[in-house]
Amino acid sequence: MRSLYRSLDEAGWLMRLLKWFRDFLPARRGLLTLGAIGVAILSLCVHILWLATGNVVVALCGVVLLHGALILGFGGLLLAEALGRGYRE
Repeated sequence: MRSLYRSLDEAGWLMRLLKWFRDFLPARRGLLTLGAIGVAILSLCVHILWLATGNVVVALCGVVLLHGALILGFGGLLLAEALGRGYRE
């Protein structure tokens, strides 16, 4: 388990990913919430497709998309609140 922690601690790709998030997201606080709205609309389209076809797999995809949209939206709202007002405002 220590080797896993050490490899994550020394991972350059993880450091670059976190730096990108730190630089990218504060200026675009509502981006995750906007993405959640898009995924929810996609979920609505998939649910309409499920009603037209009656396929259970399509219904499962619609439910997964809807739950993903909820998680993404709540995460976006929490992150926007934590980041506070942007430097432009």
